[in-house]
Amino acid sequence: MKTSNPGLPAGGFKPRSRRELSNVREMKYSVLILEDDKRQQKYLSDLLRADFPDFEIIKIASTVGEARTFLDKETPDLSFMDVIIPPDTSFDLLHSLPAIPFEIIFTTSFEEYAVKAFRLAAIDYLVKPIDPGELGTALEKFRKKKSVARSDAQIRNLLSNLVIRQSDHSKIALPTLTGFIFVAVKDIVRCESDNTYTTFFTHDKRKIIVSKTLKECEQMLSEYRFFRVHNSHLINMEFITEYIKGEGGIVKMSDGSQIDVSRRRKEEFLLQLKRN
Repeated sequence: MKTSNPGLPAGGFKPRSRRELSNVREMKYSVLILEDDKRQQKYLSDLLRADFPDFEIIKIASTVGEARTFLDKETPDLSFMDVIIPPDTSFDLLHSLPAIPFEIIFTTSFEEYAVKAFRLAAIDYLVKPIDPGELGTALEKFRKKKSVARSDAQIRNLLSNLVIRQSDHSKIALPTLTGFIFVAVKDIVRCESDNTYTTFFTHDKRKIIVSKTLKECEQMLSEYRFFRVHNSHLINMEFITEYIKGEGGIVKMSDGSQIDVSRRRKEEFLLQLKRN
């Protein structure tokens, strides 16, 4: 059983204006909801029907078995999947499918392990109680993804990460303008921020620009030996070649870059160095 069941948001959500509703694209997207909590089922379905009419709910499943039976016959465009569906998980369902030809937005009350896993594969997720604004953002990301090639490999990558997340084989899916680039975590030397964009620098000299903030990238890589030495720089501790003492100090990386360490992060950084 779930150890907690957070209440639904006290307030409602701001519906779209008539003009906004009239501008909703004619494209319709079919939706499967996998959720065992009846109140959460109703809350999410009400949100979608009231404010996102281009998303049409074709099935609400309360168990993994019910969802599997449905998916044997139908293929939705999008599925909202609660992580924990006692006595199973949505990962059990995904592992059992021969293919995953639909997009997934996970919903969860358990940030402590699930959210980190989702970030590793750049999959959208919503933490309960679902915020209407975050739901709208996730759905817009879905619409954009539909315009580029996706992804059975992306979700397979997530499932793999859940098993071998700490191993040398772990990869992350980096969203680009044309799709996704899969990069081995062990090959990432550093990440550099440019406001709402971040550039990944890899061991083989690639530069990959993604539309994620450095904070999001830091969270994505939190299970690995990365450290944010500066507001603009996240480094892989495995690629440090030298540390030069100073007010904050400077780290030299294997790619030839030299990065300042901020004064307020110096103490924690030096502790991390000693753990090598």
